[in-house]
Amino acid sequence: PTADFEIPLRELRGLHDSNDRIRASLRKLQTTLIAARLPNGKTRTVQLLGGCDIDDDERTDGLLKYDFHRKLVPLLRHSEIYARMEMKVLTAMSSKYSLALYEALSLRINLRRSSEDITLETLRNWLSVEEGKLATWNTLRQKAIEPAVKEVNALSPFEVSIEPIKRGRKVERVRVTWAKKEPFSPSEQAAAREVNRARTGRKARVSGTVETVADRPTLTDDEIQKGYEAAAQVGARLDKHAAYSDWQNMVSSFAEPVKNPVAHFIAFCKERARSLE
Repeated sequence: PTADFEIPLRELRGLHDSNDRIRASLRKLQTTLIAARLPNGKTRTVQLLGGCDIDDDERTDGLLKYDFHRKLVPLLRHSEIYARMEMKVLTAMSSKYSLALYEALSLRINLRRSSEDITLETLRNWLSVEEGKLATWNTLRQKAIEPAVKEVNALSPFEVSIEPIKRGRKVERVRVTWAKKEPFSPSEQAAAREVNRARTGRKARVSGTVETVADRPTLTDDEIQKGYEAAAQVGARLDKHAAYSDWQNMVSSFAEPVKNPVAHFIAFCKERARSLE
């Protein structure tokens, strides 16, 4: 039997008032399947996340209780793949094709070779493209390859490229090339910063498109003091100016300005204070 785990909803919810985003993320995890080859040659397919019990929105001190399927636990415990996969990178990715490509690269990143020529069918397997989906090269490239390559390059410690190999006009194979980013290199540091940023605006940043963001908000000294006092009531004395600067950086990345900056800053300070308990 597997153990039940629990986590306070406020740690997952952050500054949001509702559990809607949490519920949506849980559904995504519960409908994600892992396929693994067993030592006996059989293939095991199992849900990434098992059962979940979540309290109603009205309960500010609510809990999420969850478990993992008993057939998943040994895969996670003994898997060399997940030992090399950082959870922050996994949770930052928005595309299932990105996750699948990252997993495929994690299996190969320490091999002597750094590239491989593969068929389109093999590439579809790497990306976990469902049978019958993205049947043409153009749709496969636009819907799966390009988004996956951009996210892996932007969010992970790996660099990857996928280039078509043609015979005449027809794409018959692709060349996948990969490498680890140099430690402390600009590309590695940029990826680390991105996975620690708010998700708002990430799609535009990764794709290189322009997205309108909110102006940098300002508060008066008295309003900043309110956040400091709210944190003190929770039990922590914050550097209020550092907290104010961090809050400004966070909300300035939002697509829309916050409706009540003072209340939002107070909630931010309380949440930071709780994280220091």
